[in-house]
Amino acid sequence: MARRKKQEEEIEEQKPASERNVVSRDTIRIALRFTFWTLSLVVSVFVVAWVTLQGEQFLTNDPRFHVPARGASARDEGVDVRGLKNASKSAVMRVFENDRGRSLADVDPDRRRMQLRTVDWVRDASVRRIWPNHLEVEVTEREPVAFVQVASGFTGNFENPVTYKPMLIDADGVILRLRGSVPANLPLLTGVRASEDVEVRRARVLRMMRMLDELRDFRDRIPEIDVSDPESIRITYQMQDQQVILILGNERFLERLNIFIRHYDGIRDRLPPRAILDVSLEGRITAIEPADGTHKK
Repeated sequence: MARRKKQEEEIEEQKPASERNVVSRDTIRIALRFTFWTLSLVVSVFVVAWVTLQGEQFLTNDPRFHVPARGASARDEGVDVRGLKNASKSAVMRVFENDRGRSLADVDPDRRRMQLRTVDWVRDASVRRIWPNHLEVEVTEREPVAFVQVASGFTGNFENPVTYKPMLIDADGVILRLRGSVPANLPLLTGVRASEDVEVRRARVLRMMRMLDELRDFRDRIPEIDVSDPESIRITYQMQDQQVILILGNERFLERLNIFIRHYDGIRDRLPPRAILDVSLEGRITAIEPADGTHKK
């Protein structure tokens, strides 16, 4: 091995001096080229960083890019909001209160969107910067699907100890305050409570909506729906001359309602006011005694 290395050194020494100089110049040229491109890259990075910093400082400090404070008219507010019907505009505007007088570049649209989703009646929203100094907000409101009764206080009366106030609920199980015009023909949904987790309410609302979709041709005759029993839905059904409470179970709602309608004329004279009828059993209609015993079968 040592002998071979020595032979290579001898061969190298035997090369003409001009050839050795060419190799040396090529090595220097490659090294210089590498150094040049490395320095160019470093300088470019510093230039880009400096330009970016100067641009950010310009956007932050120049008053032309600051979201204006509230003015005398809606055009001067700096925040253009669209899509509002029932949601409070003042509540929406409060979300952007801390942005006034600050650069538009400092506004975080995603954070403001998440804050808007906590406003009553707001289901979702989009927030866009409109340069030089305005924000454009598009609100998507929640759509109520039923009324609910929410406990609001105590009466001190043992027979009726709790007072209730009407509110609305949407398909996500979110409870909404009454605002603006209320959609017509919404049913009263019972069996949901404001103290429950929203996912629990959502599941119960979806059960109601699945049932109403199957009974879509009879929705105007269903003023009240009870989803308190997870195994069975109850509805109040309006016939021409009286209301009855039907226990429908959790499936085949249309089939079971039609069984009741076909047999109604034969049993109507025997039914007490707001009779409770179980139609969830196959092909049968069973009268149920009320829990308070106000009437018999």
